[in-house]
Amino acid sequence: MGKRVNVTIYVDEDIVKEAKEIGLNISRICENALKEAIERLRPLYGKKKREDCEKMGPAGFEPATTSAPGWHPEPS
Repeated sequence: MGKRVNVTIYVDEDIVKEAKEIGLNISRICENALKEAIERLRPLYGKKKREDCEKMGPAGFEPATTSAPGWHPEPS
């Protein structure tokens, strides 16, 4: 595993509170979710150069999940 770095994410305070109450490791869960997202998206971008990936869209691209089962955030 590589060197760990600090990042800032914004999460609903009620979600953070409940996660802490039940003893979840938020950093580990976020890291695992990112690993899974990268693995699922890797076939879409392969080992392309960064410049090629930037043509796909702005940094922070997240696939739509509105058709996924489970909890969905309220529209803003």
